[in-house]
Amino acid sequence: MTPISLRAEPFRLFFPLAFVLGLGGVAHWILYTTGAISAYLARFHAVTQTQAFLVAFAAGFLLTALPKRTGTSPASWIEIVALLVLLPVVSLTTLLDAPALGQIAYAAALLILAAFAIRRFAARAAGRRPPASFALVPIGLVAGLVGAAFTGAGLAADAPSWMLALGRRLAFEGVFICLALGIGAFFLPLAGRGEGAPDLDKGRTFAPLAYVAAGLVIVAGLAVEVGGSPRLGALLRGVVALAVLVASGAFRVPSRPGANRWLVWIAAWAIPLGLLGAAAFPDHRVESLHVMFVGGFGLLAFAVSTHVVLGHSGHDAAQSGRPWPVLAFGVLFAASMGLRVSVTAMPEHYFGWLGAAASLWLAGATTWAFFVLPKLWRAPLAS
Repeated sequence: MTPISLRAEPFRLFFPLAFVLGLGGVAHWILYTTGAISAYLARFHAVTQTQAFLVAFAAGFLLTALPKRTGTSPASWIEIVALLVLLPVVSLTTLLDAPALGQIAYAAALLILAAFAIRRFAARAAGRRPPASFALVPIGLVAGLVGAAFTGAGLAADAPSWMLALGRRLAFEGVFICLALGIGAFFLPLAGRGEGAPDLDKGRTFAPLAYVAAGLVIVAGLAVEVGGSPRLGALLRGVVALAVLVASGAFRVPSRPGANRWLVWIAAWAIPLGLLGAAAFPDHRVESLHVMFVGGFGLLAFAVSTHVVLGHSGHDAAQSGRPWPVLAFGVLFAASMGLRVSVTAMPEHYFGWLGAAASLWLAGATTWAFFVLPKLWRAPLAS
């Protein structure tokens, strides 16, 4: 057996943290709908899921993939431990009604990730450059930093209303639209078809500039929405998401075997679907965006992490097969998304349906955990 290096493979720490944060961010809906608690914690749910749970998955992936891709040094223990502390703080401070402190912790976490990524993108000693689509990663992280600053400032009593609204949209949506598209444009062709993305070459400026432009349009779309044109803002983001997936070749279905590869592919397409749905049905904007949040970001995080863990723990057969837990959590997340999207169809049962959707999500996450987490500590056989 080869030894496990947590510095080289920090996903082994961050994926379990993401699972715990996700449980906390969703379980309170069940507690509320059953009457176990009386507090309506919508802000806690939104912040935990988008600014802690998803960021923990992203941290595990980026801190593992970037050094391997570029041949640079792994994350330091200071970076790893700081992120492991900061991300739960984002959630806990929101629960304890200290949202400004939570945004400071969130900004600090993004600064660590941004500095880590930029140093490896620009390192002269890098053996390889990242793919062009990774130009979206720093844009997403910067969008989150601006979002944290605007959200923190917008909480002041005399702050203009647009500041808080834009800050939350940047943090809740902008970060992960950019990260999911930037990583997905590289990961989907590689995992699904075995097609590696070319390195970001200084002599080829069009591709990275195109991705930078895509990121800027995504951010502009959020500003347009806050400025009073929600349909146009959602349409801009949806068209850009669609264009990135098509231009990168991610639109082609997986040719390699494996149920999880199909889950990754399906989840990626839920991003433009949710955004275009919000543009087409502005009266159901929140429900449409949950196609992106649950069926897109959430399923993508669990499916990509499954692929990473199976690959790094020597379970190639499971990665290329159809293990029942993978099929089960895919179905459970799809059912959860369907219930969450349709809650307004029966307003008299609104919170009951929310509780049912949360129960299905938790069942899917728990199925994922029983399948994936035990494999985190099994090192692959030495080659």
